[in-house]
Amino acid sequence: MVNIFRRFQQPLLIILTVFVIIAFVVLYGGPGTRLDRLGSERVATIYDRSVQPAEYSSIGRQFEICRMMGMFDLIIPLAQNARTMSDAMDNYIWNTIVLRHEALRMGIQPTEIQVAEAIQKMSVFQTNGQYDHARYMQAVQMAFAPRGMNASHLEELVRDSIRMQAVRDVLSAGFSPAPDELEKAYASQHQKVEAAVIRIARDEISKSVKISDEEVKGAYETRKESLKTPEKRKVEYVAFALPKKDKDAPAPAAADLQKVADRADDFASALLAEGAKFKEVAKRFEVEVKTTGEFAAGERLAEFGKQLRATAAAFQLTAEHPFSDTLQTEQGYLILNLAAIEPSKPLSLEEAKDQLSEGLKADKVRETLSLKSAETRKKVEEGIKAGKTFVQAAEGAGFKAETLEPFSRAESKLTGEDASLIQNGAADLKAGQTSAPLDGPQGTVLVHVTKRQDVDPADLEKQRASLVPMLETQRVDGLLSEWIDRQRAASGLQLKQAQ
Repeated sequence: MVNIFRRFQQPLLIILTVFVIIAFVVLYGGPGTRLDRLGSERVATIYDRSVQPAEYSSIGRQFEICRMMGMFDLIIPLAQNARTMSDAMDNYIWNTIVLRHEALRMGIQPTEIQVAEAIQKMSVFQTNGQYDHARYMQAVQMAFAPRGMNASHLEELVRDSIRMQAVRDVLSAGFSPAPDELEKAYASQHQKVEAAVIRIARDEISKSVKISDEEVKGAYETRKESLKTPEKRKVEYVAFALPKKDKDAPAPAAADLQKVADRADDFASALLAEGAKFKEVAKRFEVEVKTTGEFAAGERLAEFGKQLRATAAAFQLTAEHPFSDTLQTEQGYLILNLAAIEPSKPLSLEEAKDQLSEGLKADKVRETLSLKSAETRKKVEEGIKAGKTFVQAAEGAGFKAETLEPFSRAESKLTGEDASLIQNGAADLKAGQTSAPLDGPQGTVLVHVTKRQDVDPADLEKQRASLVPMLETQRVDGLLSEWIDRQRAASGLQLKQAQ
């Protein structure tokens, strides 16, 4: 089946060859890229073999495609609990190598038929629940080709997904939750509680907080080295728009989409010529040059389809390298030219006054709210110990408690922005317990569980069908994380020290 896919795409891939090579060089071989920083020597050793920069970079690009395709069943376990995108990519790369090595050792070898069937089932390649080959071809051209990749890279990603599922199947074999485990899971999701809440409004605290001029001046003296206007930039750009699709019309032909990509690539290639000038190249290509207003890093410009990638690219441009790579958006392609830079400059006390005052007030409100919440909770608990009900104890602390209709995590008639906060806050409390202060969108909430209603055996049995898979997933996720950690530790991975 995979060969059938390839037979359909051969003519287009021949046309794409030059485009792919140029895009690969521009996107991944240019100054400042990860590959450039890695140099030409090995990146690491694993399983007694060297990992070269090309392999590291190739799997890294697969990570990007994996995200675009929504293959989170593969990303999440391989990226593990990374705190930054860079760490997530590193984990993904090394754990992918581990997965492939261990799957081969276990005899897990996805067949071409399995790969083809898995591709056909991917939601990104379906229209009205059916596999749509045109969407597959568009993805190959629009997402893969600009990254120096082709259909074989997608197939390898799918093989990784099949390998991962096979390992999960091994780890989940013979699982059957214990009765107390099942009852605990049921209670967490479905057992209804009777509860009451105290709400401490942030707005009420804010009204009482004042910031003096002396506080602002003191904060300015402490922080003035970092108080600066943001650097702003202005760029010229050309846009190569994709053919527009009418609501009920079929998707544009792959050949038409490719023409747009080729034209954008030809424009970018022309800018590589020595002495190339942006407007002259645009005139030769008969494409309009447009200019943005000044903007700061992180702004979403309508001209760029509000994509942060485009504004981020603008802040990578320099006087020596004023032209951007070809940037893909949902509407088509953009190429940028640095027009002007407005440098950052220090703020005066007067210029920084409002910013400092707002920041100081927000800090003080947050601190005051935290102290008030802790104090209220302490008073309420003391009142309950003295024999008062939660409602009476709340009144003694200066608040009116609100009694709620019985609810559970899975079933609730609670309304308001803090509804889910209350549901989750009460889920693991025993009868008679009060939650820690819970920070919500409008202030802090204290939840007190008055009673937990009895578990309904009939409903417990009814919910078994959904609870068992949930418990199995939780168990396998934990085992899989341990398995990956253990296999990676045994792989002998040694990273090359940075020079």
